[in-house]
Amino acid sequence: MPAMYASLKSPCGAHARNHYDLFIPDRAEHQALVVCFHGGWWNQGRGEDLRLFCLALAEAGYPSATVDFRSFADGARGGHDILEDARAGVTKALEEAAIQGQDGSSVILLGSGSGSLIALNLAAQLGEDPAMRVRAVIACGVSPSLEHGDGLAPHVIKAVDQFAGAQRHAVSPMHLRPDAFPPLLLLHGDNDTDVPAKLAHKFHLRVVEADEHSTLAVLSSLGHQFIENPSDRGGKAALERILPFLQEHAGNPAKASPVAAAT
Repeated sequence: MPAMYASLKSPCGAHARNHYDLFIPDRAEHQALVVCFHGGWWNQGRGEDLRLFCLALAEAGYPSATVDFRSFADGARGGHDILEDARAGVTKALEEAAIQGQDGSSVILLGSGSGSLIALNLAAQLGEDPAMRVRAVIACGVSPSLEHGDGLAPHVIKAVDQFAGAQRHAVSPMHLRPDAFPPLLLLHGDNDTDVPAKLAHKFHLRVVEADEHSTLAVLSSLGHQFIENPSDRGGKAALERILPFLQEHAGNPAKASPVAAAT
């Protein structure tokens, strides 16, 4: 394992769920921080679910972080609370990365499942923030539409209703302006029973037809969540597409030392 700086469960808010993990490979300079958001439809899942994936990114030379946030069971009233937690986590992770010599002003946002809705919404919000540049978004198993008639599974409809509240179109990527997004990489399993792959394709077409940048890859025989274990088939298939995308949008990977070290 290459040398890296690691910081686990650093607080980024008042709630016990408000924390982040940060992984910075040795000699990673002037690169965007890849900030990851876990799935679980805001009822299940933890930030720790993406630690192995963040480690894989750091071992490939890319600084990364995973941010946890309140779930509906932990008091989140809707998407506004979850997005507020996520944004605070991004800010704190960037601040610590800057202390470690990294670019403290640019990120790539990555979501797994429902975490992709967080990534896309934050990208649209932060596009108007001069202090923080979102270079790209990677959405793995995203539900770009929050509409009931689009083939979402019943448990997904219940969750997105609570996430959206009275602001469904304001947090639905399908209804946000395509030019609100930075370059996108959309990965979707063709066996996703939560969100039909056709919705990722529909969203991709909407973005490219507006002359904005989007890349879509439908991954064979994969379900809704597939990046949590980077050593299994799904994780490897995702990394094969994610790492070249990062090389294009995050900067060149660090040339890390072969000696492992962590704090």
